[in-house]
Amino acid sequence: MRRWRSILLVLVVLALVFHGGGGWYFADEIREDALTVRPADDDSDVVVTEVGPGSVGLRVVDGEEDPDLTDPGVIGLSWDTGYGQLLDIESNNPGGSVVRRLVRIEGDLPAVGDIADLDGFAFPPDPSRAFGLSFNEVTYPSPLGDMAAWEILASSRTWVIHVHGLRASRAEALRLVGPIASARYAQLVITYRNDDGQPQDPSGFYRYGETEWEDIAAAVDYVVGRGAEKVVLVGYSTGAAHVLSYLYQTPDSLVVAAILDAPNIDFEATVDLGASQRRLPYVPLPLPDTLVWTAKRLASVRFGLDWAKLDYVSRASELNQPVLVFHGSDDETVPFSISRELAAARPTLVRFVVVTGAGHVRSWNVGPDAYERRVEEFLNEVTGD
Repeated sequence: MRRWRSILLVLVVLALVFHGGGGWYFADEIREDALTVRPADDDSDVVVTEVGPGSVGLRVVDGEEDPDLTDPGVIGLSWDTGYGQLLDIESNNPGGSVVRRLVRIEGDLPAVGDIADLDGFAFPPDPSRAFGLSFNEVTYPSPLGDMAAWEILASSRTWVIHVHGLRASRAEALRLVGPIASARYAQLVITYRNDDGQPQDPSGFYRYGETEWEDIAAAVDYVVGRGAEKVVLVGYSTGAAHVLSYLYQTPDSLVVAAILDAPNIDFEATVDLGASQRRLPYVPLPLPDTLVWTAKRLASVRFGLDWAKLDYVSRASELNQPVLVFHGSDDETVPFSISRELAAARPTLVRFVVVTGAGHVRSWNVGPDAYERRVEEFLNEVTGD
């Protein structure tokens, strides 16, 4: 009996060490991957292998398989002397080269050997270069100081405010900026706390809407001062968390509707999805659920995370405005189920568009015409313009 007690004690100690040490390690991973303020990686990642009439061949620089080369839909491609859009795949060649149709938007055609970047935002990086749109570089006063924004004026008294996602930039909104400008809505494409060159959150971390909603409120105040009578908010990925947090905090604002794309509105569910894709160090096994639970509890204590407060789906009863949600069925970053749950929680308010085959924030890329048509119909409906 004593022997079995000793064995049990050893197993308990090992389990505590494993979960304590492993939980601490993976809590650090949560901090680094999801909370630490830093820009997105922006390295050149493909080399031009051939250039033909209306097409370009590309290969990943390091020779490893890159799904972006064969992802469906429209993908931006930038190189030193120009910018274009990759369309249909024409061929997959031996050695990893992929040939796709190329539509040049600006500059010279690339040359064989040029290094280029793939860009899911799909357009050159400001409204003028992307669409020839006049815009103003402005600032709006937030609780932490002035924040930069693009202001695109129009005759409508309805303003659309775009809120980009985690470690993204204002360029993320460009896929909708063009068609919304064509529909004659005024627009504000904002930065917010922790963006490059903008004031930082006092916590030093991304807060997933817990504090960023105050910057959305300041942006709404700005456009009201510019004559807005109605406001529509558009949130991309984590920007959707900021949008819903604002709507829950200020239910009586002039905001009449919201559009959410791949909304990261349950941070714990997103962390769980990321954990399911990880493996234990040195051992090719999935992370045990108990270890993930421990890591999240430690992250909560160490970094001030309130998981329940960052679950905006559970607070869907507080939603008052109609919401149009796009989510790609192949999203491997934010669980597709989050959007489905939001729609099920408020079926009379939430219109849920499933985009088959689209990855994270790639619903426009997979079907631009259908995406823009749904947005235009929704805006017409909610604004009466």
